[in-house]
Amino acid sequence: MNNPMMEMMKTFNEKSMQSAKRIGELNMKTFEQLAEKQTQMMNSCYESGTKTFDAMTKAKDPKEVVSLQQEAMKECNEKWMANIREAVELLNSTRDELLAISEEAAKNASESTEQMTEYSKQSMAENMEKAQAAVEQAMSKASEMSQNTGGKGSAKSKAA
Repeated sequence: MNNPMMEMMKTFNEKSMQSAKRIGELNMKTFEQLAEKQTQMMNSCYESGTKTFDAMTKAKDPKEVVSLQQEAMKECNEKWMANIREAVELLNSTRDELLAISEEAAKNASESTEQMTEYSKQSMAENMEKAQAAVEQAMSKASEMSQNTGGKGSAKSKAA
């Protein structure tokens, strides 16, 4: 392979590796953020349960216990819904970033393919010109040698 072609391949590979690295980093960041949200949610539910238990042990009648349970459930449900919305937003954002990376990678691949095709066409044309020149030169030498051989042969036949 010629140096320009190797340089194009090297650039293509570097861009591909950058895209793969960005995807890996994005996946890791997303995983860490989702794990953090899950941990926060579990802590929140644990705290809510503890507060509810403490309040129920201090309650004076069953109506107060039911009211405290409903309040705790409402608070926990609100936190869950907020967490779900945040997780959906995070995943949508991640999807958008992945699409952008994919589109950029596809564009780079297309551009690289076009460049390589153009270089291949140029290289083929140059090689065909060189081959044609070499054939013409060989034909010229063969013709010259044929004339030189033919001239000597006829001189020998005249001498005989």
